[in-house]
Amino acid sequence: MQSGIRQMLSWGLYKKDVAWGKRCCPCKEAPGFWSVNWAAALLHLLNTVATFAFWAASDDQDQVYQLTETAAPWTSITGTSNCTTNLPANATLSFQTSDDWCISRVTTVTSDLSLWWLVIAFHFLSFAFQAAAMMQWKFVCCGHECVRESYVDEVDEQGTNVLRMIEYSISATLMQIAIALVLGIWQRLVIMGVAFLTVNTMLLGLIAEQLNALTKTTPVVKILAWVAHFTGWVSMGGVWVILGRQFYYTVQTSTVPPPEFVYVIVGVIAVLYTGFGTIQLVQLCLSTGKNDAKLNRAIEMAYTVSSLTSKTFLGWIIFANALGGIAQVKSK
Repeated sequence: MQSGIRQMLSWGLYKKDVAWGKRCCPCKEAPGFWSVNWAAALLHLLNTVATFAFWAASDDQDQVYQLTETAAPWTSITGTSNCTTNLPANATLSFQTSDDWCISRVTTVTSDLSLWWLVIAFHFLSFAFQAAAMMQWKFVCCGHECVRESYVDEVDEQGTNVLRMIEYSISATLMQIAIALVLGIWQRLVIMGVAFLTVNTMLLGLIAEQLNALTKTTPVVKILAWVAHFTGWVSMGGVWVILGRQFYYTVQTSTVPPPEFVYVIVGVIAVLYTGFGTIQLVQLCLSTGKNDAKLNRAIEMAYTVSSLTSKTFLGWIIFANALGGIAQVKSK
C-alpha cells in the first residue's frame, strides 16, 4: 500500500541540491548553527583520534578501576555460641540476628571499568551523533513510514534535535561515570545509580523539548514541559549530591588535600552541566510557539558549543592528570 513512498537517505542538505563539497565545507552558505555543529563534530572526531593515539602509545593500556559489590550472606550458627565460626571468606563485619543466624558483610571485586575507554567513547559518540543529526531519511519499515526531516527544518520549526538528547543520555552518562571514578566512587551499584539518574535527566530534557514544540497545538502541554524540565533538575541534583558527598568525605578524611585538578574537574564540570539545564530553561521561557526560528538556532548553537567545551575539557584534563599521573607512577 505504501510501496510508492520513495526510499531516501541523505546527509548534509542544509538546502536542496547541495554538492558534496559544499556539504563538507559550506563556506558560510549554511546556517550558522549547522556549520558550528559540523565543526564541533569534526573536533570531537579529532579528540577521539588523539586520545586513542595516546592510549595506543601508552604502556598502561590495561589500567582499569576495579568495581566492588557488598553482599550480606546469612550464616547458620546452630550449635555454636556466637558469630565466630563458619563465616564467609573476607567477612569484615558479622553480627547475630537470632539464636541460629548471623549476617556478615563481604565486599568483592565484581567488574572492571577502564577510564581510558570512557573518555575515548564519549568523544566518539559525540562525533557520531552530531554527524548523524545532519542526516534526513524517509523509508518504510514493517509497513510504517519512518521520516526524519532535515536538521535545519527540525531546529527552525520545532526547536528540537532528538538525536542530541539521545546522545547526551549516553555520552553525558559516560562523563559522569568518569568523574565518579576519579573522585573514588568504585562501588558498582553506586556507579549504576549515577548512570541511571543521568540517563533519566537527559531523557526528561528530551521530553520537555518535544512537549515545548507542541505548544503551537495546545498551551496546556507547556505545563507538562515545565514539569519534565524541573524533574530533570531533581534527578541531576541527585547525581551531584552523590558526587559532592564523596568529594567532601574524601577531603575530610585525607591527611593532605586532593590534587588541584580534582577540584577543577568538580567545579568546572558542575558549572558546565548546569549550563545545559540553563539553556533549556531559557528556551522554555522565551519560546512562543511561532516565529521562534532565530531563538531555536541560538539554542541549538549554545548546546553544541557547551557539549564540545565540556567534553573536551573533561577528556583532556583526565588524560593530562589522572591517566598521565598513573603512567608516571608506574614508570618510576
